[in-house]
Formats: sequence, C-alpha cells, structure tokens
Amino acid sequence: MTCCAIVPAAGGGRRFGGGHPKQYVPVLGRPLLAWTVERLLAVADVDRVVVATPPGRAGETREMLLREVRVSRDVDLSAVEGGGRRQDSVSAALAAAPIAPADWVAVHDGARPCLAAADLAEVLRSAAGSGGAGAVLGRPVSDTLKTAEGGRLRETVDRSGLFRAETPQVFRAVDLRDALDRAERQNLQVSDESSLFSPGSVAAVAASHPNPKLTDPSDLPAIEALLRWEREASPALETAVGHGYDVHRVSAGRPLILGGQRIPYETGLDGHSDADVVLHAIGDALLGAAGLGDLGVHFPPSDEAWRGADSSELLGRIVEMVLERDFTIRNCDVTFIAERPSMAPYRSAIEEHVAGLLRIGPERMNFKATTHEGLGPLGRGEGMAAHASVLIERARAGA
Repeated sequence: MTCCAIVPAAGGGRRFGGGHPKQYVPVLGRPLLAWTVERLLAVADVDRVVVATPPGRAGETREMLLREVRVSRDVDLSAVEGGGRRQDSVSAALAAAPIAPADWVAVHDGARPCLAAADLAEVLRSAAGSGGAGAVLGRPVSDTLKTAEGGRLRETVDRSGLFRAETPQVFRAVDLRDALDRAERQNLQVSDESSLFSPGSVAAVAASHPNPKLTDPSDLPAIEALLRWEREASPALETAVGHGYDVHRVSAGRPLILGGQRIPYETGLDGHSDADVVLHAIGDALLGAAGLGDLGVHFPPSDEAWRGADSSELLGRIVEMVLERDFTIRNCDVTFIAERPSMAPYRSAIEEHVAGLLRIGPERMNFKATTHEGLGPLGRGEGMAAHASVLIERARAGA
C-alpha cells in the first residue's frame, strides 16, 4: 500500500494570534509544519506529501520543508496554494498531486505535530481492510459532557458512543474527490473529511498516543513538552554539541571580514586565510561535534593552497563533511568579542549569510557581539575573537 499525505495548512491562524500563521511558528527551533510533515514520513507507506499553504507561500514552504525535514528515502515533497476553506485546500492539493484514483490519501492537520507512526500505520491498515469508505484517527470521549446556556450548566449529555475525530483521515483518492465535488455542488461546508461520507461508512481508530492540535498559544507549552520528551527518550536519535574558538591579531592594511561580510574599519585581522574569526569558530565547532578534528587538520596554514582563502568557501566544505556523515545541522550560536567596531549594523546580514552556509533557517542562527571591558589584549584592541556552539543530529546506527 502506498499513500499520499495531504496537509491543509492554508489558514491565517487568526485564533492563534500574533499576526503569524501558526503552522510556521517555531517549536523547539523548527517550524511546526516541519514536525508535522516529518511525522507523516515516518511511515514507509507514505511516499508523497502535498502541503496546502496560504496564498503566496507555496515556494518558500517547499524550500523550508526540504531544508528542515529529515528524510532517509526518496519521497516527493510539494506545496500548493490552498483556499479559504479547509475543503478548498484539500481539493487544491488533490488536483496538484500525482495521485491515481485508487491511491490512498491521508489528510492530516498541519497543526498536529505529535502524530505517532504506529497510529498512522494503524489508520492506513484500517482504511485498507475496513471495506468501507476509509478510516479516521481519534479517541472516545472520556470527559463528562454538559450543555450550557447563559453561563450556567444545563443537561448532562450521554457520552457513550461519542468519538472525538482527529487526523489523519484516510480515503481512496477517487472517493475523496467525488465527496468534495458533491459538497461543492450542494454548497456544503464541513470541518473534517469524514463528514463528507455517509454515517457508518468510515472506520474509527482509537489513538494510542497524544495527538494534540495547536489552536491557540496556550496549547504550545504542552506540545513542546511532549516533543521534547519524545526526542530525549528516543533511542533512534544521536545528538552532538560542538564548541569552537578562534582569535586573530589586528593588522593594518588588511580588510576586516567577519561572518562572511566585509566590515568598513581601519584595520583587518592577520591570518593565512581571510582571518574571519566568526566563520573559523563555527567551522571548528562543527568539526568537533562531528569528530572530524579541527581547522588546522583540514586547512593547515603551512599549505599555500589556503593562503587568502575565502572562509565562506572553507565553511561550505566543512558543512559538506558534516552532511556526508549523515548529520543534520540544527542550530548555531556565536559570540564575537572585540572593543570595536560596533557589529549591530551587520548582525542580520551575518546571520542570513551563515544560515545559508549551514543550510538552516535564519531563526536558528544567532550572532551576538560583546566587548572585553578593556581587559587584556582583546580589551586593548590588539585582536578579535569568537566563540561558537552548534548542535547536530543524525539517526543512530541500527535504530
């Protein structure tokens, strides 16, 4: 069985607030949507994912997913602009995806990033074996239900047989298309796909794992706590932290290059290459985290090939070495130390440039600068230095 996952994520997030669609909100350093898509791809039967995005954001969303989502196999990740209603977004994704009529389609909320692979696999099995229209993940209602009017409780509602529908919801592509077309002709608006099908035709699968949806900001701490717990408890993920440090003397007659940017200043830094202490510190941090030695091992100052070398090119080579060891770079934090010049005007440009070299989102690259309070050689302006810390991850061997 193969399946195409459709992720309706075209909403503006008005209930979430903040003027920023919730599907792009950073969660533990990654966009929420990246967590969601990665969960769908944890099941081998899912070989295609189509995300329906807000207007004008399809291209950037696909680029973000290609950058952020860990994929260990060939899959098709695409994005298409969605519509004003959920069913419009699902229809747009169906129309854009290479889906045969008999293929299975799993529709999953973009704001549910905690989906368990076992639950997704069970919904797919149930849909294929139910003999009905499809299957929906959810859970029986366990809370006591009441009606309320005028701020006061009224009647107790019998909860037996009640089921809270979540996602994914799985159907044959042809059946889902027909149901959506029928709803359009009848001017019908629904809040989930199972409502498009006749009662009794869709199987109910009880979730074995929490599958919360991010609706408003109060949901975020619980979702982050669950993802953090899962990440720390997972035996399948190997993480490594690296620290790098570099220092260079100031030198008259040389350009000052920091973070890949040429900084207008009266002096530069002395070194065999362009003496970019920021990029050198980051490179050493990455090499250390991946167990690959240090800059001097790979780019020795005794080698004339590296005289005057562009440190952006050197860092690019280091990133390739790290990626070749199957690591993914997760974040980078840099502290630059010098009495002068002020780095505030160049911070954004440095962060954007370095994020591109590291292949991470700019929100996960942080550059800050401080002085040495007039103490020692750095305080006297005789040199400049930088510290860098990085986090990298990869799948644990044999997991």
